Amino acid sequence: MKSPLLVGDIGGTHARFALYQGGTDGNGELHRHRTLSAVDHRAFDEAIRAYLSGVGVQSSDLLGGGFAVAAPLLGGVVQFTNSPWSFAQHELQVSLQLSRLTLLNDFEALAVRVPAMTSDETFTLRAGHHESRSARLVLGPGTGLGVAGVVPVSDAQGASWQALSGEGGHVSFAPSDDFEFDLLQFLQARYGRVSVERVLCGEGLAAIHQVLLSRSGVSDLRAITAAAVTGQALAGERLARESVLRFLAALGSFAGDCALMYAARGGVYIGGGIVPRFVSLLEESAFLDRFNDKGRMSPWVSQIPVHLMTDERSALRGVAMAVG
Repeated sequence: MKSPLLVGDIGGTHARFALYQGGTDGNGELHRHRTLSAVDHRAFDEAIRAYLSGVGVQSSDLLGGGFAVAAPLLGGVVQFTNSPWSFAQHELQVSLQLSRLTLLNDFEALAVRVPAMTSDETFTLRAGHHESRSARLVLGPGTGLGVAGVVPVSDAQGASWQALSGEGGHVSFAPSDDFEFDLLQFLQARYGRVSVERVLCGEGLAAIHQVLLSRSGVSDLRAITAAAVTGQALAGERLARESVLRFLAALGSFAGDCALMYAARGGVYIGGGIVPRFVSLLEESAFLDRFNDKGRMSPWVSQIPVHLMTDERSALRGVAMAVG
């Protein structure tokens, strides 16, 4: 390869890296894709150097770099929301000897990718009525909960798209039934204020499981990880399966709320590290019913297309498009 770009999708649990070579449409080749565990590296630059060493590339060989990060971007300083990692953009660029370094929020990178996304990158949950020049929404749970949008714009160069990053996962959680009121109280005792991210993330899935245990009469609540709940649910275990179904129902409510805020008639895209594992349960769940349940706005919301993002490389392609 000649002068590739280093691209990365950096979450609270995993850091995904690849070398990109191709055009600014993001459809070029992603080479030497690797996923590193964040806990295995004390600092972000150590993870980058470990990746480059592992694939036999010097930073001086790179055309530039870009990273999608699970954190708000404040003046070039990044403090990850669900990870102890932090770094300063300029210092990292100098340290790696990169001619250019672009940073995006992780869901902003997905939003950049959405207008150019191919059918191989998605599974359509509902075709709905697609309005091609309307806003589109991307959201999804993983270690945290990401939300971003992309809106059509026009200028002297013609029609294009503008991604809108945000921290929508940190708005307050609004329960919709008796179970979710119990879940809210459980989480309030632990955190005080309860954001939607406290529910719609890996730890939130584990909390849902604990509340279901409590409601079934178990007094000694067993600590369980989201990975364990996921594995048990996929194996058909009843309580774990119910936990996932309730998780997906709450996600439907929040996704519908966000669709209203963004007027996302161009479609809603569900990403993140959790939901793509549960395609059959997503179809079985109350996700769409809760998405549509918006009172007087239900007929309007029920026409919005809903897609599941199934390719973990989509954020890397979004980064490549942003670096240009």
